[in-house]
Amino acid sequence: MKLFRRMHWITRQNERLRHLDIMVIINVLLTRPLRLIPTKHHAPGFSLFEMLVVIAVVGILCGVALNWYGGNLRAGVERVGHQRNAQEIVSMGVCATMSGADFVVKGDKLATSLNLIVGVTGRQGAWKGQIFRLGGLKPADLPGAMPFVKFESGLLLYDPSGLQPSS
Repeated sequence: MKLFRRMHWITRQNERLRHLDIMVIINVLLTRPLRLIPTKHHAPGFSLFEMLVVIAVVGILCGVALNWYGGNLRAGVERVGHQRNAQEIVSMGVCATMSGADFVVKGDKLATSLNLIVGVTGRQGAWKGQIFRLGGLKPADLPGAMPFVKFESGLLLYDPSGLQPSS
């Protein structure tokens, strides 16, 4: 109804606006706001519904962020665990080598590490008769640790970059 009155007002003013072009009429329509619903003046602040929507959005964003952060943290913890296992394998291998234990399988660092998990006995020096065993490791832990272990000249060496082939 209000729009009809506005159009009627424009047509009545047509004699005065005869020399103006259509752009002026469009400008008049656009600059005078249509108020179809009477506005009430509200007190400043947030409504309860607005507050609940904001809390819901923040909760969803926090859930997504925590899930992403937890995934990255889990991967980092697993990597550190694999590095620690590799350090234990190499340390035990060095001690067993110094005692003259026969545990090295030429060209196979996985089989050599399995021998250390099972346990080997020292043959010479202060460690003669001493059993060298990786009791805290299981064979299932080896695939994660093998990228951090390199095998050179019959010795197990630690590689912190983790770029060694697994086999």
